[in-house]
Amino acid sequence: MKMIIGLAFAFWFFILWACKSLLSSDIPVTISAWDTIIFSFSYLVSTVVALIYVKFTHNGKMHIFLSIPTLLWGLSTAQVFTHQYHPYDTLMSVIGFIGSGVIMFFSIWKQRHARHGS
Repeated sequence: MKMIIGLAFAFWFFILWACKSLLSSDIPVTISAWDTIIFSFSYLVSTVVALIYVKFTHNGKMHIFLSIPTLLWGLSTAQVFTHQYHPYDTLMSVIGFIGSGVIMFFSIWKQRHARHGS
């Protein structure tokens, strides 16, 4: 069951990355403030739900499932800093990368803490 939930989270964060990529795929990039607000709220809620899952699940290993989406967010963030397409694109990429990174960090920390605390 934990594996299915982990895959579902990974798929959901991949979908959020794909939505952000679709929003910023126009040349020139035209992202509205409303698109950014909706994305940010969706990502914040998703991150909070994932953190709650990690907190209350014994040895869920969420970081294993989120490694690919976090890599995609990291590459996206590096790309927007390099090319400076649009401020909202940059904001969404940074939010995505930080959110995935926080979940991964907390998951790794909890797994190591549980292993050394037992």
